[in-house]
Amino acid sequence: MLFKDLKFTVITVCLNAEDSIQKTIESVLMQKYSPYEYLIIDGESKDNTVSIAKEYEGDFADKGIRYFVISEKDTGIYNAMNKGIRKATGDFISFLNAGDTYLEDSLIIIRDFYAESPFDMTYGGLNYINPDGSMIVKMSKYDRHWVTSRHWNHPSMFLRSEIYQKYGFDEQYRIYADFHLYTKLRKIKDLRIRVIPKIITNFSANGISTKSSVRCAAERGREKYEIYKNNGYSRLYFFESYLWEIVKLLYFGTKSIKLKLQHKNESFSD
Repeated sequence: MLFKDLKFTVITVCLNAEDSIQKTIESVLMQKYSPYEYLIIDGESKDNTVSIAKEYEGDFADKGIRYFVISEKDTGIYNAMNKGIRKATGDFISFLNAGDTYLEDSLIIIRDFYAESPFDMTYGGLNYINPDGSMIVKMSKYDRHWVTSRHWNHPSMFLRSEIYQKYGFDEQYRIYADFHLYTKLRKIKDLRIRVIPKIITNFSANGISTKSSVRCAAERGREKYEIYKNNGYSRLYFFESYLWEIVKLLYFGTKSIKLKLQHKNESFSD
């Protein structure tokens, strides 16, 4: 495979995302190095998501990018992602969910990084955009001993297509099937993993993994520990699983309170 001919399949899964799908689509369309194909897997949205997505068919055709908008019922985000994986025909697959965006040179960065030294999986940093609009930079690094989700970013991950298609996402996991796949792949001998020290994605933190209730945090911790255990990791990961979710609970709980106070103050000023 020549790096100059590297084919990327970008997949966006969405449901009722009319307020955010446009910026995601345009970030793919405006890449300086065009993807080979772009798949939008919609879960039968009841709003204008699908009609907005279809408005871009001509724009992608003009750039020679294969573009498919598929809308059908699914059983959840990972079921939709698996549908996209089965339809992908590029060399590498990446997922860019509705509301998230790539930097204009993201695919060039990945292509050139592959040219330096080929890999089977890479992941980089992201701009983590909080619900209140504030942003932090979350860089990745390769954990050689203690594997943690804190140093890995699925929204900036590119994985060879045949590997995605062989393993896919285990849909028994409702929250962290992507992390389950990552921890599973880490066990594969000779899998070439390279971490890229650059920002790849702008990630909007508004999914189930950021819900700020004690019940949600406990469920996330339980699922994450089950993933570690089922993939043969130490029982000590019990502490990492729950402690990290407590940190997230406190972080997003504080953000939520500040956001409510801000809205309250704005309503008073009006």
